[in-house]
Amino acid sequence: MKHTDGLFVQVFKEIAAEYPEIESDTWIIDIGAARLSDTPEMFDVVVMPNLYGDVVSDITAQISGSVGMAGSSNIGESVAMFEAIHGSAPDIAGHGMANPSGLLRGAIMMLNHIGQQDVAEKVINAWACAIEEGIHTADIYKVGVSKEKVGTTEFARAVIDRLGLQPKQLKPQSFAKDVKLNLPKYKRRPKAQKTLKGVDVFVDWDGGRVEELAERLERLNSDIKLTMITNRGVKVWPEGFEETFCTDHWGCLSHPFHDYEGF
Repeated sequence: MKHTDGLFVQVFKEIAAEYPEIESDTWIIDIGAARLSDTPEMFDVVVMPNLYGDVVSDITAQISGSVGMAGSSNIGESVAMFEAIHGSAPDIAGHGMANPSGLLRGAIMMLNHIGQQDVAEKVINAWACAIEEGIHTADIYKVGVSKEKVGTTEFARAVIDRLGLQPKQLKPQSFAKDVKLNLPKYKRRPKAQKTLKGVDVFVDWDGGRVEELAERLERLNSDIKLTMITNRGVKVWPEGFEETFCTDHWGCLSHPFHDYEGF
């Protein structure tokens, strides 16, 4: 992961250096997910590639009770989209069982984004009132804690009925007014001076012994020297392990005997 996620981490550190007043750190996803599950209060903003974010957002939503609880936003320079974090649930479609909180909280993000913070406050505080009063859909209903199990429409009605109220147990939410996210325009960096360090060739070969493949490739050597062969991201030559399960897709890495400028 340190190799495959290297560019993402590099860019994160470059941007972090522009904001020294914000504390930042980098963790590998496995321990990061464990800490999020155990001690979520350690974190404020978590930045990660899309696949990790998709998994971890479900984990953090489930900590709060259900993946149906969280909304999400996708914000670009000129376009933004808001939705629940979860996908569709065709097995319960039409049964009135779905928790609308995710979509509702996505809509709250949208209201904030377009500058309607006063409306967003009313909606999120009404939602919090319904939650703390124990009006819960089936996915978060808990005997001894919840007061009433409701369906999708009934929960939405409970939120509407509480518009203008403030929660008593949960912290009332207030949003800064006249705040808009301004994303800086992307500027392509100047072209870097490049030096040829090696050539990667991918070979479709269904032979059995990697040594045979290496021997064939070495016969082709001119000013390029074969240095390593990988399969499924694992080094298999030289000094690979016979136990490695190999496919017919081989990565053959070579280095030139002499560097060539400007390639």
